[in-house]
Amino acid sequence: MKIKLLFVLTTLLFLSACEEKPFYVANIGNAGSLDGQYGIRSMSVSDVLGGGGGFGYGAVNGYPGASSDIGRMGVPKHIEGYWAKYEESKKTTYYRISADIDSELAEKKIRTLRNYYKHYERNMGVMQVEAENIRVYYTLKCFSRVNDCSSQANSDTNNWVVRSPTNTTEVVVLFDGKGEMSATPFPDSPYNIK
Repeated sequence: MKIKLLFVLTTLLFLSACEEKPFYVANIGNAGSLDGQYGIRSMSVSDVLGGGGGFGYGAVNGYPGASSDIGRMGVPKHIEGYWAKYEESKKTTYYRISADIDSELAEKKIRTLRNYYKHYERNMGVMQVEAENIRVYYTLKCFSRVNDCSSQANSDTNNWVVRSPTNTTEVVVLFDGKGEMSATPFPDSPYNIK
């Protein structure tokens, strides 16, 4: 009986050792835009490890816009926030989003990018948020003008690795969604100041 119990416990130990654990993937966050100036008052991405990062960097224009240390962030699983688009005509459009991110697919994409390059290595990547259609990108910021960014053979069989919106490096798109839109601030938003 003791031998059977020992065998079962040993098997469970080996199985748990083979399981890949969630890992930290980013410590820098960017927030920006491709079509003019936005105000990002409140934007957070939570991760599978129970943490996450804030991307409410205020006025942003350009991609990848404002940057900040977000600590240690794992694979993202949810995005939530409020932002606004400022037009030259003084018109403002308000947005909000609360959406889950497919964390299993996001982790596969992140691992693909982390194994993509032949020679370039970076331990922590950069999580990026882009408005109007909210997109969450992950990049290792390999710039071919200063780094060897050649890819390994068969490193991206799913074609997840794409050029960044500014065509300067490679990214994987972890989330692409459209927030709710309103001509007036949402009642529960930080823009609804009374």
